[in-house]
This record gives sequence, C-alpha cells and structure tokens, in this order.
Amino acid sequence: MRAASVHDGPIGEKLADKDYILVNDRAYGKIKRFDQYVAEKQYFVTRIKENVTLVNPHSLKNRKVETSNVIRDITCYLGTPQCQSELRHRVVTFQDNSGNEIRVATNLVHLSAEEIADTYKARWGIEVFFRWIKQNLNVPVLFRTTMNAVFNQLFAALMTYVILKWLYDHSKSFVIPCKRMPLIRFAEQIQHDQLQIEWIIATTKVLEKHVYLSNLKKTVSG
Repeated sequence: MRAASVHDGPIGEKLADKDYILVNDRAYGKIKRFDQYVAEKQYFVTRIKENVTLVNPHSLKNRKVETSNVIRDITCYLGTPQCQSELRHRVVTFQDNSGNEIRVATNLVHLSAEEIADTYKARWGIEVFFRWIKQNLNVPVLFRTTMNAVFNQLFAALMTYVILKWLYDHSKSFVIPCKRMPLIRFAEQIQHDQLQIEWIIATTKVLEKHVYLSNLKKTVSG
C-alpha cells in the first residue's frame, strides 16, 4: 500500500536487491530495465504486456511435465527497433487458473519454466492479501509511511476487524434470515451509525450476555 499520490514505478525501482528475486507486474516491465538488471546481476521475473514484440525467438529444450501449465519457453529480443532490448531474455508463457495467458521475462536460466511460472504466481497471494486489507480493514491509504506508523495503523485496523467479526458472528444467529447481511455491510453500517434495528437488538443481546458472563466470572473467582 502507498500514498495515493505516489506512482508505483519509482518506488518499485528502489526494491531491487541482489539477494532476492525481483517479481514484478506489467507496470514495471520496461524493456531497457531488463538489460540493466542483467548487467547488475539482479534476478527478476516480470510480466510483460501483450503488445511487446518477441523478436527472433528460440525455443528452449526442456523436459515436458504432464501437468504443466507452461505453453512456451523461449529466449528472444524484446520490443521493436525503436525500443528494443540489447540482450536476449528468457520469456515463459503459461496459463493462469482462469486459462489466461501470462508472459513473463526473466534472467533465471537455472530454473525450470514451471518454477518460473510458480514464482510469478506466488506474488498473486500477496496481491490478494493487500486487497483483503484494503477491503476488510478499511485501509485504502496509509496515513504515514514510517515502519512504526504503518504497523500501528495495520494493528489498530486488524484489532477493529477482529472485534467486528466476533460481534457479527455472534449476533447473526439472533437476526432472521431475510434481515441478515454480509460482514462488510455490517461494518459499513456501524461506521456510519446506520445499523439496522434488528442488528442493534442482536448485538445488544450479545454484548449484554458477555458482560454478564464476565462479571459472573469475576464474582466466582473473587
């Protein structure tokens, strides 16, 4: 996550680290940058756009895997004469879970095409995680970008989510089916002080019950 006014590109360039494989989406797929990564010995796996031209392709002979979703594994020059890579790069084409073709450029020659495809797909889990944070924790942007500020905001949002999820799960059984709603709408209505009367009654019952049990426990232990 980032401040809405900051473009991902310049920030992404700062993430290069020779101790890690840089895995990027299409927004970072600049052809000249691929040559630069090779010169700097920075391993990368970057998705390339559909309109990027593959020049003078040469197929790599790899052992075929029966369950593989890899369609093609080649080396080639990337781009048109006006903007073309000076070096040949490996391009692996594979299908995602929906059958869409994904093309990634890489300088990883010691991994199989399947391993390269899996490396790129691993970043989808990170994308799903951040999308979940934005949708469920109500964190569309970060107030500050220092490490402590980010952690504090995320921890506060996560604690709020856990409380709301607990209250939602325990209250749902007190609400008739036709008046039930998804968790995200429940959270929105609480945030805007617009919670339906059926849910207000249900949450009140839950809170009163647990306050009573808490007090009873204190009395017994005392």
